[in-house]
Amino acid sequence: MPRMSAQERRDQLLDVLSQIVLAEGYGAVSIDRVSRDAQIARTVIYSHFGNLEGMLHALIERTEQRAVGQIRKVIPDIDFEEDPDTVLIEAVRTFLTLVVAEPDTWRLALFPVEGAPPELRATLARVRTGLVGLLQPVAEQGIARRGGPQGLDPELFSRLLVAFGEEGAKLVLSDPTKYAPDRLADFTATIMGAVRRG
Repeated sequence: MPRMSAQERRDQLLDVLSQIVLAEGYGAVSIDRVSRDAQIARTVIYSHFGNLEGMLHALIERTEQRAVGQIRKVIPDIDFEEDPDTVLIEAVRTFLTLVVAEPDTWRLALFPVEGAPPELRATLARVRTGLVGLLQPVAEQGIARRGGPQGLDPELFSRLLVAFGEEGAKLVLSDPTKYAPDRLADFTATIMGAVRRG
């Protein structure tokens, strides 16, 4: 069996850590537990992360990178070639499909379990603020191209989109059959159809 690269080993250890956290919470985490579950010497873990705090920091950082990376894939181009409603509806569908494809990342991000480090909450707050900043110019362009509704505040609309995305992702994670991405995309289409233009 080929030897793992340093990055592959690091990802393997973080995968083991995330499974422990999701199943039992942060209180169940220790270097000994990760070592046992990964069937690898403790010294290997120390060589990659320094200590348990470093390993938890690496997990939070990886979760943030993966989540933000997926979100960036679905934020529409400001130069709308299609109808803005269609762009938004397909963005919702694509985002929630990505959530289904990588549930552990989104469970760690959206359902912080008991004992979660304060760093995780601070990271989530920073990500939300960053997303509003990314979405606001898109919202401004989309509202203008759509022809209204007039007076719709782009910042508040962007915050609403972030909240809707979070809640939609939580629903999909809780029951992907009942709350399938297509159902939430259809709901978005209905809402946008009811919102007046001009």
